[in-house]
Amino acid sequence: MAASYSDERSPLLRPGVQRIGRRTRLLVSGLALLLLFAGGAACVAIVLRLLRPGALSTITPLVLSEEYDAIVIGGGPAGSVVAKLLSDDPWRRVLLVEAGNASQTQLGGKDAIPSPLNSKKLTPFDVPFYWTNVANTPSLHWAYPDVNVAKALGGCGIHNAMLYVRALPSDLRRWQMENWTWEKALDIYLSIEDFDGPNSSYHSKQGFIRTSPPALALDMSREFIEACVELGIPRTADFNAPDGRYGAGYYHFNTRDGVRESAAKAFLGPILDSKTAESKRENFRLMLDTTVTRISINDDNVTEGVEVRFGNDTGQLIRLAEHGEVIVTAGAINTPKILMLSGLGNQDALKKAGLPLKKHLPRVGMNLQDHPVIGMVFEYKSPRVVDLKADLDSYFTATNAKHTNVSSFGLFGSAGLSTGAFLIPPGATLPEIQLTLFPRKSEPHMSNSAGLDHMTEVVVTIALLHPLARSRVVLIHDENDYVDDNDIDDHLIPRVVSEIPDAKPEHLRHGDVWKISWAIGVVREIAAKLAEKKLIGRELSPGAEITSPKDLNDWVFDNVFRNSHWVGSASMANSEEEGVVDNHLRVFGIQNLRVADASVIPLIPNGNVHSTVVMVANRAAQILREDEAEYRRQYDHEVII
Repeated sequence: MAASYSDERSPLLRPGVQRIGRRTRLLVSGLALLLLFAGGAACVAIVLRLLRPGALSTITPLVLSEEYDAIVIGGGPAGSVVAKLLSDDPWRRVLLVEAGNASQTQLGGKDAIPSPLNSKKLTPFDVPFYWTNVANTPSLHWAYPDVNVAKALGGCGIHNAMLYVRALPSDLRRWQMENWTWEKALDIYLSIEDFDGPNSSYHSKQGFIRTSPPALALDMSREFIEACVELGIPRTADFNAPDGRYGAGYYHFNTRDGVRESAAKAFLGPILDSKTAESKRENFRLMLDTTVTRISINDDNVTEGVEVRFGNDTGQLIRLAEHGEVIVTAGAINTPKILMLSGLGNQDALKKAGLPLKKHLPRVGMNLQDHPVIGMVFEYKSPRVVDLKADLDSYFTATNAKHTNVSSFGLFGSAGLSTGAFLIPPGATLPEIQLTLFPRKSEPHMSNSAGLDHMTEVVVTIALLHPLARSRVVLIHDENDYVDDNDIDDHLIPRVVSEIPDAKPEHLRHGDVWKISWAIGVVREIAAKLAEKKLIGRELSPGAEITSPKDLNDWVFDNVFRNSHWVGSASMANSEEEGVVDNHLRVFGIQNLRVADASVIPLIPNGNVHSTVVMVANRAAQILREDEAEYRRQYDHEVII
């Protein structure tokens, strides 16, 4: 290493403030929003475009000369949480490396939506209703085949539907991992939540992340719940209560005062300058538009630092301080990519990709899970055109006010949805099906975001919560490599394939298809109730003519799609034959390297995964501190002896 700390100076043994220099100013490229009005109708078309990143400065000698006690790779939900919590210790020098650029206004985002009423300079990332548009903007994502992975500060937390759905106690029990109990998970859920709702023993008002009731509850949403109740599906007041998952009800959402409450905004926002995205803390540095190309591991399998590339510059090494750690939080697709580029993975797969082997870890990239989903489409009985311009003006007016009720923000303060149901298939004991009602066709996997002002179709998605299917992440050669250099990472990108070698990529196994086909029948019963109230018309997809079990199963297999709820590709386990990290999130066989994101989750949770990823990141920070305390205790004991 460039420098060595004596025991007297070691931050693990004697905490003291360690100052770092002023953060390198990074250029934040952004989004351009164009509002088009045509034909006298207030029809708003949203065009999002990410500009090609440029650099006001490169990685400076100051950055390269610094050593860090924690280098966090990836500024998504997990990385934002880990970096903030670790930098709460003033002696700990923390570096967060993010390949994307600034996004939300509070995170340094510059592309404010053009409106004289937008006094808060909100960007499309901030406005909840724009999530479909952001999720459908290719320039905001990694250029990977077949998967949708966000590339911006905040990660998937800046383009998801903001649903707040916790894991269940049964999920933690299924993990069977010491240190990961439901009691500890619930303590974390409560510690991080700022609940904008009635008092409850299962919610807290003291945390970082605001959770709110839906901002928009249309007649369609209310009648969906009533239809479920008429069919014997219970009404539930709170999907996040341990005994409240089964039934129909309203979701909670991560929004605050009408603005998206991403984990990055909630955790990093208070410690960043919103004008520059520079850190307000002397012991914390954020680097944007900076890609980690490899983790540097020496011949003794000790992590020394990370190699990074700023923009299209050549790679540079940033070093760890003695006792420092690299924490990988790049998500369930990019985390195994980075591990494999660093020589950690299946030896045969690395050899095939032309990568040198550092440590044979056969489960890197394996066990990848998602919630496979299909969408049923119905006619809107009374189609209408919404005046989006008027709704947007009302939204900005509400965001400028103080103490506004959540319902005052209207359509643009919502994800465009509010209602769902969790169902228990025959023979099951827990919910295994999640229904979500989209009163307009705004589900981003099914829509290109055009025509959101036209309410002509209604979508009900059916997601399988505990799928049998498993995928894996492999590295393939990128034929569209545009960077003219010889870095290995430029021409190797991740791809999701079946866990079974040479098999067709699978979203769904035959043992699960009947559950979705069964749920289609339930949705048809709900739809019949809504049709009686003249809210919806005929079934457009799969169509009323698809009725036989074989035809339904065939339709499901032909139309199932990925839900982007990826977990499990660097799973926690008790040995390196079973997983990638131990229950302390330490990579097997490698010192000073941990993973702390969705990829460590052994089995996918019951419902949307974002809140569980935030919980995992919080627990990771706790565990790291617990391990440091144990290290100090052992050191002090040895000194006394």
